Amino acid sequence: MLLLRSNSDEAQLKRSNICSDFKLSNFYVSIFYCGKLDSIAGIKLVEQIRHRFENVYIQGFDSDVIFGLQHVVEDLKITLEALKRQIMVANRPELDLLLRISCTTQISKAINYAGIKSGKCACFVIFSKNKRYLLKARNCALQSLPDFDNSEFTNNASTRNTLATKLGFKSGSYFLADDSVFLKYLIECAALITK
Repeated sequence: MLLLRSNSDEAQLKRSNICSDFKLSNFYVSIFYCGKLDSIAGIKLVEQIRHRFENVYIQGFDSDVIFGLQHVVEDLKITLEALKRQIMVANRPELDLLLRISCTTQISKAINYAGIKSGKCACFVIFSKNKRYLLKARNCALQSLPDFDNSEFTNNASTRNTLATKLGFKSGSYFLADDSVFLKYLIECAALITK
C-alpha cells in the first residue's frame, strides 16, 4: 500500500532522490537513496533523526550492498516479524535490519560491510507506526542529503558477483546466474540470521 502524499511532500520528492513510501504490516516505511556523501554526515543524520523523532527507526546503508528495493523490503518484513514475535537478533529493529542485510550476527562486521561509506551513495530506510512522524523524519532527512544520480545504481551480473564476493559466497554458484534466484538467496540468508 503506497502512502498518500500532500502537496508539500510532492514538492520535496521532486528532487532527484529515489523514494518509496508504503505500509508493511502495521508500520509505515520510507526507503530512499541519496548521492555520494561523507560517512560522518550520514551517521550524524541518522543520529539526529533518532534523537529528534521518537518511535521512528532509521538505518543507513552503503547502496552497493542493496540488491534493489525488493531486497530491502523483504529483509524489513523479516525484521518486523521478528520484532512482533520478540525474536530479533539485535536489541533495536534498525540494527536487526542491518544484520539481516549483511547476512551476519556481528554488528561490527555488518557496519563494515553495509554501513554508510564516505564518497559513496547511500540508501536510507525509515519506519514507524506513526505516519506523521515518519513523513516528517523523511522530509527532514531528504532536505539535508545530496541528490541521487540514477546512473550510479544498477543491478546486473557484476553487482551479483560483487555482493557474493563481499558476503563470502562461492563464485560460480548456481544462484549467481539469475537476479531473481540471487535475490531469493539473499532473503533466505537474512531469514536464517538468529541469535
